[in-house]
Amino acid sequence: MYVEETVSLPLMEIATVNFNSKIKRVSGFPEILFAKSDKKFIQRKGNTMYILPGYTTHYEENGAIYVSSKLLQNKVMLTEPDIQEEFRTIVKSGGCPEISTPLTKFLHEQELLLNNEEIRTAVAEVKNLLNNTLMLTIMPTEGCNFRCPYCYEVHRAVSMFRDTLDRIQEYITEQASRFPNIHISWFGGEPTLCKDVILETNALVQELQEKHQFHFTSSMTTNGYLLDAKNFQEYYAAGITDYQITLDGWGHDKIRPHVSGGGTLQTILDNLVLLASLDAERYPFHITLRRNILANDMDFTWYDHLYDLFGNDKRFFMLVVPVGDWGGKTVKALDLQKKESKKELILAHKAYIDKIGMQWGKQDEVPFSNVCYASYPYGFVFRPNGKIEKCTVALDHPKNLVGTVDPDKGVILDEEANRLWSGSDLKSECSTCPSLLSCLNLACRKQLVVDGRTEGGCPYDARLAIK
Repeated sequence: MYVEETVSLPLMEIATVNFNSKIKRVSGFPEILFAKSDKKFIQRKGNTMYILPGYTTHYEENGAIYVSSKLLQNKVMLTEPDIQEEFRTIVKSGGCPEISTPLTKFLHEQELLLNNEEIRTAVAEVKNLLNNTLMLTIMPTEGCNFRCPYCYEVHRAVSMFRDTLDRIQEYITEQASRFPNIHISWFGGEPTLCKDVILETNALVQELQEKHQFHFTSSMTTNGYLLDAKNFQEYYAAGITDYQITLDGWGHDKIRPHVSGGGTLQTILDNLVLLASLDAERYPFHITLRRNILANDMDFTWYDHLYDLFGNDKRFFMLVVPVGDWGGKTVKALDLQKKESKKELILAHKAYIDKIGMQWGKQDEVPFSNVCYASYPYGFVFRPNGKIEKCTVALDHPKNLVGTVDPDKGVILDEEANRLWSGSDLKSECSTCPSLLSCLNLACRKQLVVDGRTEGGCPYDARLAIK
C-alpha cells in the first residue's frame, strides 16, 4: 500500500512522490502513510552514529508505532513485533552505529534515521529558506507615552525625518520583486504615536504586493493605550493583523505608568474589550497579551480575570516573560528573578494558563517560530535616526550596527557585519533537540555577537533572559 500525497510547511513545498515504485517492500514491513521527497543520502561507514533527528516524533497507538518527520511531513507505521522491538532498541540506545538491517535501511531512506552530517545538510536547506524573507522592523519614533522602569530604551523625543522615511520606502520598493515574503514589524518607542507613518508605509507595501504578488504580513508591538477600535480598524486595513500588548497584572499601573504619572491599565482593557467585540470572521487578528513578571511572582488570579474577558475568544493568546536587566538604570531597583530559575517560573505560569484554558502565544513546534528576526539574513531594524541595526535589545551597541540610511545615497548596508548575525552552525546537541526546526540554533545571535558568549548555553533558553 502507498499513499500519494502533497504536503507543505511554511515557506516550503514537498513534491508528490509515488512510492509504490520507489521502495522495495519487505514482508511485514512498515506502511508508508505519507510520502517523502526524492532526495537520497549516502550511507557512510566508520565511526558514525545514526540517530532520530530532533524534528522526528514517534508514538505508540493501537498496537502500532508511528514515526514521522516534521520536516518532510512523511509518516510510517511499524506493526511487526520484531521490527517494533528493534525500533525501541534504537530509541533506547540513542541511535545505531550503522545502516544494516531492513528497518534501519528503510528509516534511512525515509530520512527518519540520519547521522549528524546528514542532519546538518537537511537543516542547511531549511535555513536557505530564510533568504526568501525581507524582515523589516521599523521604529518611527523612540518617544513613548509610558515610563516603565524595566524599559531599556532612553526614549529620546525623536521621530523619523521625512527624508529617512523616503529612503526606507525606496529601499522596500527596490527589494519588493526579490522576495516571496515581506514582513513589516512596527516597534518603538510607541509606534502608535506615528500613525500616519505606519499607514502610509503599509499602504505602499500593499500596492507593491498587488504588483509583485509576494506574501505580505505585518505586526506591531504596542502598549495598546491608543489602540481604540477606530485606530485598530485602520491598522488592520493596512495589513497589521498581529499585535503584542503588555498587561503586567494587578500592579500594571505602578510598573507601566503613563508619562503623566497616571494609570494606564483600564484604558488598555477598555480598548481590548472593544476589539474583542469586532466580528471574528471579518477581523481574525492575533493579539498576544504579554505579562512581564518579577521575582517569585506566583499570583495567577490575573489570568482568571483575563479569561473572564477574553478566554472564549480564540484571537487572544498569553505570553509570560521574566523581567531581565535589559539595560537602563531604573531596572536595577526591581526584584528580578534569578537566571537559573526563570524557566521554572515561566512553566509554573504556563501550567496555570493551560489549566484554565487560555491559549499560549508561543508555538514552539512551528518551523522558524523561534528564529529571531535579527537572525534573518535580510532582517533589519530601521531607527528614526537613520541607523540600521539587527537587535532591538542591543540598540546603540557597535556590533549591532549593520548600516545607515543616508539622505542622499539611500540604504547602505555593511554586509560583513550583517553576516555575523545569520551564520550559525548546529551544535551536536541540536541534532536531537525537539526544537531544532523552530530554532535552527538562531534563536538568539545576540549572545554570541554582542555578549561574546562562544561556548555553552542554548540560544533558545537564553532568549528567555533577554525578551
